[in-house]
Amino acid sequence: MRAFERPLFIAFSCASFFIVGVGIVLPAWIAFHGGGSRLVGLVLLSSSVAGLLLAPVAGHLVDRHDRRTVTVAGQMIRALGLFLLAPTGIVAESLSPVLLIVSGVLGAFGFALLAGSLSGILQAIVPEAQRMGFALRLSLFNQAGIAIGTGAAGLAIDRLGSPMSALLFALVALACLPMLKMIMSHSGNVQSSQRLSLIPASRQALSYLLNNPYSLSAAVTVGLAFALIQITNLLLPGFVTRSLSGDSGLFGLLEMTAAAAGMVALGVVGIPSIAERLRDTTPTILIAAGASLILFSMATSPAVAVVLYCVAGMLWNVARAAANGHLLTVVDTTMIGRVQAFTTLLTSGFGLAIYLLPTMVPGASEATLYMVCGFAIAVCVGGLSLWSKAQEPR
Repeated sequence: MRAFERPLFIAFSCASFFIVGVGIVLPAWIAFHGGGSRLVGLVLLSSSVAGLLLAPVAGHLVDRHDRRTVTVAGQMIRALGLFLLAPTGIVAESLSPVLLIVSGVLGAFGFALLAGSLSGILQAIVPEAQRMGFALRLSLFNQAGIAIGTGAAGLAIDRLGSPMSALLFALVALACLPMLKMIMSHSGNVQSSQRLSLIPASRQALSYLLNNPYSLSAAVTVGLAFALIQITNLLLPGFVTRSLSGDSGLFGLLEMTAAAAGMVALGVVGIPSIAERLRDTTPTILIAAGASLILFSMATSPAVAVVLYCVAGMLWNVARAAANGHLLTVVDTTMIGRVQAFTTLLTSGFGLAIYLLPTMVPGASEATLYMVCGFAIAVCVGGLSLWSKAQEPR
């Protein structure tokens, strides 16, 4: 049975991200038809705030309890969130927004539980020396899961309607659970021997990060890797329109080619012999990804922009997967849930600052913001890498 642990883990993780893809499309569609873009924004905001506020709670639960039990709970909570979408078109009009918001909150909390618990299980079934390569390959399957989930949700809405689609995908989420039973019991039963309550446990995690420079550096690096994606999502539409004089066709082409190039890059770097060489190069990859923003900001030709964005897409995807793999390698398994929660807080904080950029500097062009953000990320990663190395005991 041990031989099937890793394939089953990959299958479950891919299925989990399939539900993420569904969660991108289905609630937004239902919310738009129930209250327009305003309700869509409210649902997304509620989900984001819930994910931010509940991340410490989720991390604490992950480190306090058996990881498989937490994974089951997280998946069931997500399934419940999908079930709540089914009656939104049937209940009273005033109740539909409440169901949508509660569904979003449940989905965010369930995913937060899964993020930590699956990381703990991965650490238990994959030796430290192999985690980087495994994380790179896993990222490829996770991205495929999201892509398939978004497509499946759109198809199901068209063929079955929103209520039946919600019920169908809730059942799909529950149908994944038997895979966990086939993973060895010792793989999930990894937890802290100290049964601390939330506040003391959070203080313990903060102390751990402050006393372990490599773990702190790895956590911040994950946040910076996700910041790259947030920057591109924010600035690309305006950059296409103003700097490239393009339209929706060029925008779609850039996104499609970058996504495809990123998937190919993940497939290549996931090869064990190549992944082994990337174990200690996460900062270098992320600095290169930041530099790719600077180069892309200088593009004025659509053809050149497509090529540069493909290269950037490769670097962003590999940097994000490598940062996560490095985190799983250096962080103590009894702390992984709370450290993952810390990275969620960092990612949300970076996202808030990034999304406020156009408001704070309204006169700056998208090209200028790309250049400044790329430079800032490269400098931060370089400084962080030098700082963590300087903390090594001599």
